[in-house]
Amino acid sequence: MSVYDEHIARVREYLNERQAREFHCPAAVDELRKGLPVRVGPGSNPGIILRSDMYAELGNPAAGSIGFVVWTENPSLIRDGRIVLVGPDVPQMQGGSYPFGQILMVGGRNLNKESQEIIEGHRHVSDDLEGYMVRSLSHNVWGRVSRDAVAKGFTMETLGRALMIAMKGDMPEVEAMEVVFITSSKEDITQLDPIASSVKGLREAIIKEVWKERGYELDCNVDCSSCDSRVTCDDIKQMVLARKQREKAAVPETQK
Repeated sequence: MSVYDEHIARVREYLNERQAREFHCPAAVDELRKGLPVRVGPGSNPGIILRSDMYAELGNPAAGSIGFVVWTENPSLIRDGRIVLVGPDVPQMQGGSYPFGQILMVGGRNLNKESQEIIEGHRHVSDDLEGYMVRSLSHNVWGRVSRDAVAKGFTMETLGRALMIAMKGDMPEVEAMEVVFITSSKEDITQLDPIASSVKGLREAIIKEVWKERGYELDCNVDCSSCDSRVTCDDIKQMVLARKQREKAAVPETQK
């Protein structure tokens, strides 16, 4: 049993108590890209979305916001390609500020605690998604969608597919991925707080354990987006990655 399996079950219970719409997407990254109304990939986002260009705001702290990711070594627990939406879709939000919850659930037999940070790094795609901007990157998600993007056909399914493309494209060990969005009410967001708090505690413990095994003691809250030592940590991570790449390159082909 993986560390987050209980949390996945709790998210399922939460969804069973609510009316939701489902979108079913293909598994392969190339197929996920087909038919998207906006660009997805490096350089797709032209920059900041000003209020004058905004169609809708998602997850303003006053409206309610939450975001987290959970993973499992049992991909059968994840309904691959499924996007669940509780609440209105983007085209129904014109000019409004709506609550926003985003839950990513991924599964793969080769996922482990070493995968935690890599998975966390794919929680947001605002830099690689045309017409979408994320203003906050901690345990909340505060974003904007542009009018031009919605005019082209941007929906929550578009955002869900982009998240799947980013995660699966960079992590072949992810065999299944499911995305949940909540835009219904602040109360619905608040009811996710106990799950999110538990996930946050486990995430921090896992990352600290991994870095301790690498020989580094982390004395922080592991919220990299607001950390003054982020540059130093990033440098260390790059050194560790380079070392792993050298070790991998040194392994004979017959042993890979």
